[in-house]
Amino acid sequence: MYKVLIVDDEHLVRYGIKAMIDWEDIGFKVAGEAGNGKDGLLAFEELSPDVVISDIKMPVMDGMEFIGQVRALDKQVKLILLTCLEDFDYAQKALRLGTTDYLIKSDMMPIDLERVMLNLRTLLDEERKGSGQLAEQQASEPSAPETIAADALLMGLAHGTLSESRVTEAKLYASGLSDWEGRLTLLHIGIDYMEELSRRLAEGDLSRLHTEAAEAIREICASKGCRSEQFSGSAGEWNVLLKGADSDAVMELGASIISRLSGDWGVSATVGASGMFHSLAALRDAYTQAERRYKLKLFLGCGIVIGTEPRHQSDPGSSPAPMLNKKLNEYLYSLDKEAMRQYVIRIFEDAEARLDYERTHLISIELLLNLTNMYSELTNDHEWLYERKKELYDQIKGLETLEDLKRWFVEVYEELIRKLRSVYSSDKGAIPKVIAYIEQNYDQALSLQVLSQYVHLSKNYLAHLFKKETGEGIIDYITRIRLERAKVLLRGTDLKSGEISLMVGIPDSKYFSKLFKKMVGATPSEYREGSDG
Repeated sequence: MYKVLIVDDEHLVRYGIKAMIDWEDIGFKVAGEAGNGKDGLLAFEELSPDVVISDIKMPVMDGMEFIGQVRALDKQVKLILLTCLEDFDYAQKALRLGTTDYLIKSDMMPIDLERVMLNLRTLLDEERKGSGQLAEQQASEPSAPETIAADALLMGLAHGTLSESRVTEAKLYASGLSDWEGRLTLLHIGIDYMEELSRRLAEGDLSRLHTEAAEAIREICASKGCRSEQFSGSAGEWNVLLKGADSDAVMELGASIISRLSGDWGVSATVGASGMFHSLAALRDAYTQAERRYKLKLFLGCGIVIGTEPRHQSDPGSSPAPMLNKKLNEYLYSLDKEAMRQYVIRIFEDAEARLDYERTHLISIELLLNLTNMYSELTNDHEWLYERKKELYDQIKGLETLEDLKRWFVEVYEELIRKLRSVYSSDKGAIPKVIAYIEQNYDQALSLQVLSQYVHLSKNYLAHLFKKETGEGIIDYITRIRLERAKVLLRGTDLKSGEISLMVGIPDSKYFSKLFKKMVGATPSEYREGSDG
């Protein structure tokens, strides 16, 4: 058994991870747990685990520091990071510290955790085999039974967690799969908008739907004269291995399954079909292809059978459209709904032209992070902000197609613009306060940070609000006030230029002269002589 250490500051999360899968059944044992990085480090040194599952944000010692210290102690230990969508950029940095994999808490299903752990077991087995430890470990454990259930064997081959070398003829025969050769196809079937459905149905109803739909799929395959084997996916997903069906029969079968699920349970379903293959040795590639085609519903829509992959509409060698959050935020702060809408649609349509599922997912995460960051700048109500973020993450998980994403992001950003308009109205008094403060304290060290703290607004929000109300950037305004005061002193006193630069809040006299020349069109001495003449 490989040892696992779980480190997370939430007791319920640690409990949930331990209860989520049958650890011993897949070759692991949860050897310990800790509630923060400091305690986790002590447990790590005591237990010497093979795998550490750690939250990214914890008290006392956070996940970044913890995994850094663990990696310094042990270069070989496998590290899995638990993260939230709002910490996604943070997680990407952690990957560079040697994290083996990461799981997004809100999206994590038992099959996701099991898949990661099975992949790690394969990796650990290979490492121990190379070091001669695996044979010793296997000798001390009860020998594995020769019989593997057909669905478990197919799942292991499809996910790559069961190597072909371990699938002997005897095991195939014992599992009833010895004659699965010839014309084979794999279907990946999934209920659309499963997130919304799971919120509407009780857990028992969901379980019944999954079981009864699996039986209905078997009946349809049998009625069409197709031999089939099933293996499970996540809730609301099924994988069906077919034998002897040509491409037309596969498309017809997929359409029948979609119709049956719609008629019996009122749900929409999509089917991704692999190309034809000829032995179970190719099942992993077929599974990857069927799942990839299933995911194309993002671009093609739900409730269809996807048996081919459409051609890209863009040049595959061209660079994707960059994400320019600064430009987007300018549209938002200027309350320009149409420019915002065009930006959101354009950035998604670039990913659509490439049929790039992963890029679409990344765009969604970046837009969502930008949205929540904007909200953070507009309110100090942390409880409201937490609830709003949770609501947004719950909503985006239920979106299935690109049209869903475009429509939803336009709507939530329009809502943000309405909030901005409301906040602008209530914060108008802040700008006269800032202007008065600048005019009274221009000789002091002024910065956007100082001014934002003075009126209790975020730096970015204050900068945009100031520009919106005055038509001038806040730093430009400070510079203009200082130089206007300097002009008065040059004209009305005999003070040296260096003394004047200090009096107007610019301690570097050379920079003062250069800035004065640039803004006024003459050096301080030229301006003084000109004014005297």
